[in-house]
Amino acid sequence: MSSGSPVLGRPSPAATNAAALRDQGGATDAAFRADGGDCEWCALRAVSIAGIRHRLSAQPGQDSFAWARVGDWLAVAVADGLGGVPGSAGAAWRAASSSVAAITAATGSSSARVTAGLEAANQAAAGGGATTVVLAVVERGGQARLARVGDSTAFVVGDGGGPGQELFSGPADDDGVATVTAALPAGDPQPELAMVALGRGEVLVLVTDGVADPWRDGPATVAPALAGALAGRPGPLELAQLLDFSRQGCHDDRTMIAVWLTPGSAGEPGPVDTHLAPV
Repeated sequence: MSSGSPVLGRPSPAATNAAALRDQGGATDAAFRADGGDCEWCALRAVSIAGIRHRLSAQPGQDSFAWARVGDWLAVAVADGLGGVPGSAGAAWRAASSSVAAITAATGSSSARVTAGLEAANQAAAGGGATTVVLAVVERGGQARLARVGDSTAFVVGDGGGPGQELFSGPADDDGVATVTAALPAGDPQPELAMVALGRGEVLVLVTDGVADPWRDGPATVAPALAGALAGRPGPLELAQLLDFSRQGCHDDRTMIAVWLTPGSAGEPGPVDTHLAPV
């Protein structure tokens, strides 16, 4: 853990240990990935951090993210590869990147685009491994449609910070012995759907369970720290450092995409602007 990373609640002793050096590494499997930028009508920040468990065992993280913008539409996706299934890091990458590509290629309503994104994610995940996914289609006017399979989720944070409102019904699955996390690929996926109209200053936040679990479990620590920072629209590196917080028992990979609406007049659709974060 870097010296500037915050402690939220009881610290994690493991977080102070240096990461083990992998035999091979590069940009595509880096433990810390941060990106983002602003356009005429929205701003985006995307961060993915390999969890302490993976860093100490010299393994890359298994989360991934992707986004694509076409004029007045923005597609975003976050995926979390299942740790117990070999090849899941690749499944997460394929699901995230394929879903946003399908959303931007689709025509019709935002609902139709979400459906196309889920179908593409399911097909892409079939190449080996398993992954959860949460994706969203955001319109310039603030309307957003979302869908998820598994325990990745989404929040809306107001301009004053606060704990944030979860858009789905809490944890999709209990990680106990008697349950199995819903994931792609699936023969008949049963996505959960949500819709929200973003108001001025509100932030749409898509996260994997490595962020969602401590967000819910830390209403006096993690939730206000993350929501307060998001209300101030941090830069990608600032958000990455915050997301690398130390908290007892929280050692999973952490990935977040945050989207803000910015003032701007309607204009002609611009060129496709696609950014993908491979694992």
